[in-house]
Amino acid sequence: MIANVSTLLREFPKIRRAALSGETVIIQTREGDLQITARHEEPKPLLGALQGLVGCSADDLDRPALEPDEWDVRL
Repeated sequence: MIANVSTLLREFPKIRRAALSGETVIIQTREGDLQITARHEEPKPLLGALQGLVGCSADDLDRPALEPDEWDVRL
């Protein structure tokens, strides 16, 4: 898409949509042409999204509450 500065100011939503859709927009000015393109960042993997934010704990949550010698029945 080719536009000038007046069109950029009047129809900014249209030019923004064009740039975000992947189209290169050229703005013609007296000093020279300007190019507007959208910059898309690479998506981060969901699995590593909380890396460094979640603390680790010991894996002893499934141990018995009593020691083996305390399991004897005493009446």
